Amino acid sequence: MLEQGTATTAQLREQVVDSITALLTRMLRPEAPVTVRTQLMDELGLSSSLALELLLELEDELEIQIDVEDLDEDRMTTVGDLADYITGNSTPR
Repeated sequence: MLEQGTATTAQLREQVVDSITALLTRMLRPEAPVTVRTQLMDELGLSSSLALELLLELEDELEIQIDVEDLDEDRMTTVGDLADYITGNSTPR
C-alpha cells in the first residue's frame, strides 16, 4: 500500500519499483533479474495486454488509482520510467 501522505516521493518510487519487479518476475519468469533499468518491451517483450494486466495488478497491490490518460510506450521504456510515471500520476484509493 502506498502511503502518499507520509512517505517521500523517493520512498513511493521504491515501493513501486519493488512491486513492478516482483510482478514482472512472477508474470513473465524472465531469465535475467528484473531491475530498474530493465527495458519492458525490448528485454521482456511486454505486450500491451500484459502491460494492462501489470497496471491493474499494481493498482490492487498498492491500493492506488493510476491515471493512464498520458501513459504511452515512451513513458514505459524501462521499469524506472514506469515507476516514475506511476509515482507522479497515481492517487490513493
